[in-house]
Amino acid sequence: MSLIIQKYGGKALAAPEDIKQVARLIHARHKDGVQLVVVVSAMGDTTDRYTAMAKSVNSSPAGRELDVLLSVGERISIAMLALALNALEKDLAVSLTGAQAGIITDTVHTAAKIVEIRPLRVREILDQNRIPVIAGYQGITTDKNISTLGRGGTDATAVGLAVALGAERVEFMKDVDGVQSADPKLIPTARVIPEMSYDDVLQMMGCGAKILQVPAVEMAAEHKVKLAIGNSKTGVAGTILTDRPLGRRTLTSVIVAENVRCELFDSATNLLRAVKALREAGCSPLLSGNSGGKSLLILKREEEIARELFTEPLMPREQVSLVSLIGPGVGSASDLADMVQRKLAPYRDQIAAIFMTESRLSVLLPMPAAQQFAEAAHRPCLSNDLADASPARAS
Repeated sequence: MSLIIQKYGGKALAAPEDIKQVARLIHARHKDGVQLVVVVSAMGDTTDRYTAMAKSVNSSPAGRELDVLLSVGERISIAMLALALNALEKDLAVSLTGAQAGIITDTVHTAAKIVEIRPLRVREILDQNRIPVIAGYQGITTDKNISTLGRGGTDATAVGLAVALGAERVEFMKDVDGVQSADPKLIPTARVIPEMSYDDVLQMMGCGAKILQVPAVEMAAEHKVKLAIGNSKTGVAGTILTDRPLGRRTLTSVIVAENVRCELFDSATNLLRAVKALREAGCSPLLSGNSGGKSLLILKREEEIARELFTEPLMPREQVSLVSLIGPGVGSASDLADMVQRKLAPYRDQIAAIFMTESRLSVLLPMPAAQQFAEAAHRPCLSNDLADASPARAS
């Protein structure tokens, strides 16, 4: 019997009706003979609300007591989903906290890392042909305190359990049909990508795409755990992530990070110091490199931590966005690169900076030029081969 880990995010569990719909999908899968371990996040925006509650009594909540509070959200979710499953079939589901599931972390509160998983109780429940419903985002420290794993930590919980249990794959059930070639809110023609490599997804996330937690994908790549991303309403997984490199010769995706923040540094040393400070504070830069003899750092505008570390951007401009193209050979000497350069040509005078690797090209452009270039560059994503995006058919 195959073992599948399913992870449901907060949006999928936002209301009682959503929880009952998820329970019906899980129950149907169980009836089909699939062994399931279900990992859940807190309902809706529960974690944000609890953080605000903490700040109402302590302006700088931190440490052990904040973890105790934040861990409550996932406990509510596991109880609610287990209750819904047990309404469909008596004693079918058993809820487990992170600690009860054997998730052991280091002692860094609010940003702990998993050091070991001992899933003895999870195995016992599976052997009884029941469904463990496990709280993501949390565990127990090596000195026996409640811990939380930081933003996106439920993804790491799911992949960690897959490794520990030898699961066939992890299914991330979200409010989307799969990973799309662009943000459909910006580019309506975006399509679901049926199959991707870990490297492609990591590159997309590095450019600002919100897909999964980076450490979770890195863990999956290291242990060759197959991942799937699908829709929590239908139960259908639209995108499969594997370690197999893909044979396509056209673009994989176009990512637009809108209204970004740009910082210039007079030396690479100062840039590296800034990057280190940002990462230690839990913020990941979108891009760093050299432009016009200066070291340039590009960040998401909305990052609170960045605003604390930097007062004003050192490169003030009109609203600028970072457009990143992901695809084999897009930044090297290739037919794909030639095609992209033709699409970029009308905007050359507006380019603030450009960065290239073999499989990624990122351009800093003012709006609306960024939007126009992104839409033009995205057209090859809709075809299966570069030949379909020849100059005669793709302007």
